[in-house]
Amino acid sequence: MFTRIHHVAVAVRSMEQALQFYRDMLGLPVGKRATVADQGVHAALLPMQDGEIELLEPADPAGGVARFLERRGEGLHHLCFETPDVAAALAWAKSLDLPLIDQAPRPGLAGMIAFLHPKASHGVLVEMAQPISPPSHPKAVSAGIGAVGFETVYVATKELAGAAATFARNFHASVGTAGDDPHFASKNVVVSVGHSRVTLLGSTDRVSPVGCFLADRGEGLFGVCLRVADFTEAVRYLEEAGVLTEMHDRHATRPLARLDPARTHGVNLFLCPRA
Repeated sequence: MFTRIHHVAVAVRSMEQALQFYRDMLGLPVGKRATVADQGVHAALLPMQDGEIELLEPADPAGGVARFLERRGEGLHHLCFETPDVAAALAWAKSLDLPLIDQAPRPGLAGMIAFLHPKASHGVLVEMAQPISPPSHPKAVSAGIGAVGFETVYVATKELAGAAATFARNFHASVGTAGDDPHFASKNVVVSVGHSRVTLLGSTDRVSPVGCFLADRGEGLFGVCLRVADFTEAVRYLEEAGVLTEMHDRHATRPLARLDPARTHGVNLFLCPRA
């Protein structure tokens, strides 16, 4: 029913300022761009080989994204799963009696869409999208990090087992084994939705990154990790461009780099090598 992560959305105060980072600095090309009146946003999709990042700027000062920015500031807004039949996916959600925002599919930038309420997914606002046109593949920007797709999307949760069961039920996800996540001093469970991965993170340590996030913001989207074609070159490029990176397991087989959050418009953004 769900094939992959289609995109993650970032709420920003200024589209042009956000594009200066995500397009001009990271090198993500702009695909579709439009004003979506019923959502009260100016939106742009920036595609990679597998998945896209969506930027959302308020067009309506009373709209949902404007209220989100007032309440939480810039940062991750929602997670979108792709489906070949959004009407069937919505019917499935109704059969589970999940709290919904949309009772019927409607047009959106990603195609025909419908939103579940965050209460359905441990604080994560989830969009379901059925693309109605072939994915755009604009010419890549010559400079940049060489992002090829999502490695994983991180979700902070207070109850790992319960969140894993929720994702398995709601999105037909397969659930991995619980383990330790040394990057965030937390426990984790990886759930696979189609060929994409969501990493659920839980921590009872209030001084750990995940514990601090849960105490401050509650459950929800914690961060995004992008795969890059050449990890060493991507980190070198960013540091030469003045974007600081915090390295985890630099000499490990799969190191992880966290970009300076002052530059990412509120997103916990990580890079890792392509497998």
